[in-house]
Amino acid sequence: MAEKDLNGVAVIAVSCPGGMARQFRVQVQSTDVPAGWKQVGSFRDGSQAGECAARHQKAGQKTRVVACSALPTAA
Repeated sequence: MAEKDLNGVAVIAVSCPGGMARQFRVQVQSTDVPAGWKQVGSFRDGSQAGECAARHQKAGQKTRVVACSALPTAA
């Protein structure tokens, strides 16, 4: 039996109870994608993301690390 709120509307469970776990996304500048940045890695640990970014920088790519703590589709 489905759960319903006080108005009788079906309640859907959240996909990320408590919110999204923090992650660090490593991106490199790219002309292949419209936004100009392409994701090359996603890490739970900031130092691992930094190491990944450093490897790409040594290869001559412009990089950035983005700390994400909210769902990208959330307003």
